[in-house]
Amino acid sequence: MGIVNLKKLAVSIKSIEELRARLNFNIEKNGELIHITRNKPKRSDELCNGGSLYWVINRKVLVRQKILNVKKVLGHENKIFAGILLENKIIKVRPTPMKPFQGWRYYENEDVPPDIKDDGFTDEFNNELNKLGLY
Repeated sequence: MGIVNLKKLAVSIKSIEELRARLNFNIEKNGELIHITRNKPKRSDELCNGGSLYWVINRKVLVRQKILNVKKVLGHENKIFAGILLENKIIKVRPTPMKPFQGWRYYENEDVPPDIKDDGFTDEFNNELNKLGLY
């Protein structure tokens, strides 16, 4: 079985720190780090086989989180949703431009940007390094 990833826009998020704050709120609210989506990914087994959720912030893929599981979640009036359980660890990746899209999309392993060392640099500084071809 192969590995596949997801990419998702971090709506209304302007930085990695804002994403981190939203994820912490998610943990406080739900007791676990879970991203709830309307449709269950058909390739769930491949996602849970080492896949990650890549977050797009300001039209750039900047970070990823490992997907631990995909489970059924009951919502209002017993409506069924999919819950994507995520590892509580953000991994920076080489900033990669991404056009806007709705919802989530599959992100094939051969297309994902490589991880970068968490160097403590700001998002803007990492973007400048990327523009200069230093990543």
